[in-house]
Amino acid sequence: LNAILGFAQILTSDALPSTIPQKKEFAGHILKSGRHLLTLINEILDLAKVEAGAVNLSLEPVALGDVLGECLPMIEPAANQRGIRVLFPEACETVVEADRTRLKQVLLNLLSNAVKYNRDAGAVVVDMSYDSPGRVRVSVQDTGLGLRPDQLELLFQPFNRLGQENSGQEGTGIGLVVTRRLVELMNGTIGVSSQVGAGSVFWIELPVTVPHSLAQ
Repeated sequence: LNAILGFAQILTSDALPSTIPQKKEFAGHILKSGRHLLTLINEILDLAKVEAGAVNLSLEPVALGDVLGECLPMIEPAANQRGIRVLFPEACETVVEADRTRLKQVLLNLLSNAVKYNRDAGAVVVDMSYDSPGRVRVSVQDTGLGLRPDQLELLFQPFNRLGQENSGQEGTGIGLVVTRRLVELMNGTIGVSSQVGAGSVFWIELPVTVPHSLAQ
């Protein structure tokens, strides 16, 4: 908000000369800060709803492959800008019991984090496994800096960005807290493993079910 007000004051001031390129730069800073502020507000509202138990989910059969297919074009632009390869399973016919909108929110959060905190020319790999009966594990692996054990212990604390405040990457430290609670509300679990210098793997496990057509 300080950035928005500061650059707006420069643009409206007659005492501070600025060129057209400078005005475009200032407007760009205002837009970037505005989007960040909007994200922060939305995530705080989401967190407040979750903590108050005011989130209503509609659990139903959801085609996992369809949701992943919707997520891919939403994260590819940011990944392409940094030369990050995004690898999804070639085919996925698994159907999970979940709230479709919230499942997409969960997956987008994990995928966007994997891109954001990755290294340039790195990779994001999405995989699935079926180690637990009646459940599927969806994992999102990155090739970023990884996390130390002490950082992993603090990972799901609200507003804790684990020292990334000055990294240049925007964030609120709220997304993973909301993600974990949403996964739990869908009768799932979430976890992470990480190695410093090698990257991290975030995963969620959800109940597997059958499509409506087969259930009927």
